[in-house]
Amino acid sequence: MTESKARKPRIAENIDRTRWRLLDENGRFTWHYLEDDEAVQKWPQSMADKWYLGLDTDLPTLPKPKKPLDAVNNGLTFFEKLQLPCGEWGCEYGGPMFLLPGVVITWYATKTPIPWYVATEIKNYLSARAHPKDGGWGLHIEGESTVFGTALNYTVLRLVGVDPEDPVMVRARKTLHKLGGATHAPHWAKFWLSVLGVCKWDIVNPVPPEVWLLPDWAPFAPWRWWIHMRQVFLPMGYIFDHKWTCEETDVIRALRVELFTEDWDSIDWAGNRNTISPGDNYHPKSWLLNTANWALVNIWPWFRPNFLRNRANQWVSKLIDMEDANTDYADLAPVNAALNTVACYIRDGPGSYSVKRHIERLEDSMWVNAEGMLCNGTNGVQCWDTSFLIQAVVDAGLEQDERWRPMLKKALTFLDEQQIRDNCAQQATCYRQQRKGAWAFSNKDQGYAVCDCVSEALKAVILLQKTPGYPELLDDERIFDAVDTILTYQNPTGACSSYEPTRGSELLELLNAAEVFGKIMVEYDYVECTTAVVTALSLFKEHWPDHRSQEIDAFVARSVAWIKTAQLPDGSWYGNWAICYTYATMFALESLKSIGEKYNNSYYSKRGCDFLIARQRADGGWSESYRSCEKMVYTEHSTGSQVVMTAWALIGLMHAEYPQLEPIKKGIKLIMDRQQPNGEWKQEAIEGVFNKSCMISYPNYKFTFTMKALGMFAKKYPNETTHITPRKTSISATCYKRHKRLSNMSTSTALAAAGVEAVSAGRYDEGIEKLTTALKDRESPLWYLERSKSYLRTNQFDDALRDAEKALIIAYDRANRDQMLEAQLRRSITLFRMGYFADADICAFWAIRLADGAKATEDDGQQRKVDENGDYAAQLQEAVDASKQDKEGGLSQAMGFQNNKRTKTISLRNQAIAWRVQALTRMEKLPAGHDGRKVHKTTASKYPKHSENTAGEVTGQKEPASGPEAGKAITPASSGPEPARDDWQGIWEKYRQMYAKHKIRCSFYQTDTRVTIDIFVKNLSREQVTIEPSSKTIRISPAPGVSLGSFGGTILLVLSGEIKPQATQYNVKSMKIELVLEKQTPGKWPTLRHNGSDIFDNLSTDNSQGVGSAQFNEFSAGDAMRASSAVEKPAEPSGSKAPPAGAGHKAPSYPTSSKKGPKDWDHLDAGDDDDEDAAENGDVNSFFQKVYKGADEDTRRAMMKSFIESNGTALSTSWDDAKSKTYKTQPPDGVEARKWE
Repeated sequence: MTESKARKPRIAENIDRTRWRLLDENGRFTWHYLEDDEAVQKWPQSMADKWYLGLDTDLPTLPKPKKPLDAVNNGLTFFEKLQLPCGEWGCEYGGPMFLLPGVVITWYATKTPIPWYVATEIKNYLSARAHPKDGGWGLHIEGESTVFGTALNYTVLRLVGVDPEDPVMVRARKTLHKLGGATHAPHWAKFWLSVLGVCKWDIVNPVPPEVWLLPDWAPFAPWRWWIHMRQVFLPMGYIFDHKWTCEETDVIRALRVELFTEDWDSIDWAGNRNTISPGDNYHPKSWLLNTANWALVNIWPWFRPNFLRNRANQWVSKLIDMEDANTDYADLAPVNAALNTVACYIRDGPGSYSVKRHIERLEDSMWVNAEGMLCNGTNGVQCWDTSFLIQAVVDAGLEQDERWRPMLKKALTFLDEQQIRDNCAQQATCYRQQRKGAWAFSNKDQGYAVCDCVSEALKAVILLQKTPGYPELLDDERIFDAVDTILTYQNPTGACSSYEPTRGSELLELLNAAEVFGKIMVEYDYVECTTAVVTALSLFKEHWPDHRSQEIDAFVARSVAWIKTAQLPDGSWYGNWAICYTYATMFALESLKSIGEKYNNSYYSKRGCDFLIARQRADGGWSESYRSCEKMVYTEHSTGSQVVMTAWALIGLMHAEYPQLEPIKKGIKLIMDRQQPNGEWKQEAIEGVFNKSCMISYPNYKFTFTMKALGMFAKKYPNETTHITPRKTSISATCYKRHKRLSNMSTSTALAAAGVEAVSAGRYDEGIEKLTTALKDRESPLWYLERSKSYLRTNQFDDALRDAEKALIIAYDRANRDQMLEAQLRRSITLFRMGYFADADICAFWAIRLADGAKATEDDGQQRKVDENGDYAAQLQEAVDASKQDKEGGLSQAMGFQNNKRTKTISLRNQAIAWRVQALTRMEKLPAGHDGRKVHKTTASKYPKHSENTAGEVTGQKEPASGPEAGKAITPASSGPEPARDDWQGIWEKYRQMYAKHKIRCSFYQTDTRVTIDIFVKNLSREQVTIEPSSKTIRISPAPGVSLGSFGGTILLVLSGEIKPQATQYNVKSMKIELVLEKQTPGKWPTLRHNGSDIFDNLSTDNSQGVGSAQFNEFSAGDAMRASSAVEKPAEPSGSKAPPAGAGHKAPSYPTSSKKGPKDWDHLDAGDDDDEDAAENGDVNSFFQKVYKGADEDTRRAMMKSFIESNGTALSTSWDDAKSKTYKTQPPDGVEARKWE
């Protein structure tokens, strides 16, 4: 069979980009290449055309801005030139690399001619976007090469006429084969290749059209799916059922050779249905989906009646027609538009109106830029970007500037034209959401309302129409229509989703067949969407207070309440539609502002600001990578600060009225410095995301959000420039810890900041000196607490206690409960270190009472609890009971049940409980009458009287106070004196010489269903190793006389999640032991090991020393220890006294399996104090870890048995009690324990 010329597009070596034109027809964009010279003259290229294509715009240099408002005006001068005839702004909306293949394959399959200039530009784009290292293509433009991206885009290049021996093709083919070839592609790629006939349909997992016949009440009925999933799988089902393939050609036959690593005729197509490259398998298919697929392939065909099949195809066909009718064949997005085209081609034939109109409409999503031709994610971003531009101008206070009024009027006219005036035809039948009065993301032809698009457009319209001099194009009824539609979007949680409220359970993700995306099956709660709705309704109510007032108030209250619950422990919010934590935190802070909550009066707002400030870079900017979206951990971009992320962070801080101006000014300066002489900003890293794993471009964000940030600053601080000048103000200690030194502040504040920074870095003498000088100028409880910490770390206990008490007195006078709580806790820590265990417990008790909301003046009588001998009478059980009553923290939290609503108060309360337990444990080991059991004068009152001359006082003494344990480590009464530093050094050197070679290195990787662990030990056979799996642990024991490498003990690994022990597989190879574990519950583990489990096991997950601290304990307790002076174990639960700072040699770093790396044991305090790491990880957890490290063998056995059997919800230290007891899982209140079968 010979190919027609239409199937062999001509590829030109060069193309004249001055012939490209963008046509704007009422918001519909199509690109046209003018081959005729006369047409070129009649239709000159616009400034926007040139800029999109990367051509020289010849724009003049603008005056250098002196203030942020000057920079806004320069930016608008440039951006105004990109405004299109209908009043909107256009841009590419690319990034995903799977969009273009669907369109090109559809053209090829329907025999649609591909012009030479289109083919050439497609080749140019894909060549430019090939991975620079291996030549493949990924899921998106910044991603690593995958089979999905490489197989499909290689196919595209062949279909448009690129020779297989072209260097681009040779490199891509090599990468594809290295990844396994097209048999390792995910479902969507196999589907498209089967449409071409490059694959056989047997390799495609079933997409039965009968699923559309399910009744609406069925929990997995398609109407419950997210709109993109149901509109993609709708035509997929029709095409799959027909097993249709296009006409076979020479190119298709060649692709059958080029895309595979084996002979095409010998491929086991059905056997490779579930074969997928690990790099593509972001969301592995669940056991449920695999079971359903097996049944649909092997059982259903035997029982499937023809009438049911026909009925299903008829209903699917009708739904496709309704989608086409409601969008004038533009469809939701190019993925389903291409599939609908193929379905209509199969059903109606090549000459039908449906096919011709679809082919015309596919052009709406095509875009040409400086690299070539790509496919956008939708048919544009018109309404979305135009709304943000209007808001940016208003935020700058320039809406009444006559210079910008014509531009804004055109933009308002565009939004007027693009408002959707009616609901969909047959709205309920085709499962569509109400849309009357709404705006779409792109234009009204596409016609899909999205709640944040509606909200941002509504805000833009109201802001302009309520400004004198602008026409009222939308009357009240049309505004009310928009609000009425917005009010339909709220979920039961109080949050809003995107296209429609959530209709199905998250359990539907078990049916996620896309593999390359996560969280794609249903709508979810989104911070960004919720904020947009809240702010729009709030603005609306200012001008129309009587329209559905009570409903709006209730809506906003529920929404903001949800936003608070969505805040993460670090103070951030996760973003779903742009990158990522920075983006969502900006929106959340705006939401809080809408109800009057800001930095100075809102715990949530303050934490959000602190999160942003903590991530500001030295140059004043912010930098976040798309990896944040994938890993769900804030990750900086490798290229440094980004203007868009910087603008987002600044907008959030200004909405929250963050009190420190200097960090904001530094960010503003960075944005101004990046502005080009002509007023534009250059493109940096990609900005957007969807479904967690796929990134997408929003190139106009570098204009709209940067100008918004600059404008907000100019309006808020009209007299400020970007030159950082001294500004006297105060700042919390928390922020000091997170900031680099803030230069040019007032003298005392700057000194205090430098002092806190020195303390954080361990330079305690420097910290004391600077804080002392600062305190002479102004007394601050937080500065006293920081200096107290320094005194404690340098063993100046009297001074540490005095500062803690001074901080308490000032905080009490100022009625600051949080600072009083911290001060009481600091007193407790200091008294514990001095050996006053009774006093330490009393202060910790008072801290707990403050955390529980008790009155500061409450007379609880705790200090008067003494027995007939005058000894303090509180019992350890009292503290243990308090720990059990801690419903939001405590042990259950430490063992892994983290609560997103955990506050700083809860954290401090947990620390106080831990110190009570430690103090009472140590006290009970002391003999009656011991001074450590007495209540001393220092705790005779909650708020002791104090000498006034303390602010600048420095004793200069390094000796500890005259407490009962002064001059020695705080150890049980039976222990000897504290070892000298040289004793420790000597023991460590002996240990290192004997054991440093004992490395047990491991690595692991995981899918949602399995974990594979490699333990690198050599020269073992299967008979020499015993593997004992349980649901939470893996124990690897060598046979008698056999060593695991050079380590003779047993490896115990406590896992992050649960596994199915009976499914454990292992293989002992010459160089390693390979373990394959099956997860009990599908999903990604954040780490291999349970949080804190490095105290239980002895396994290294990197190249660091592999043996654990427990082995060193055993060594130091043995002959080497007895040969030295009496030496305390390094990890006693109470900790040892830190050696004096500035000792004459560097402290050794001991081997560790901790994820935080080597720990300097010379600086281990008894649970430490209120350092940020301890506060964030929970000191209850830290305490129990230390108990384990210092415990005897029976205690350890009890702890391990109770911890593992209870799934981390119980812990016993008594082996007599634990050995005969079975521990049940007892989750904390509000948490349900579930067993996954």
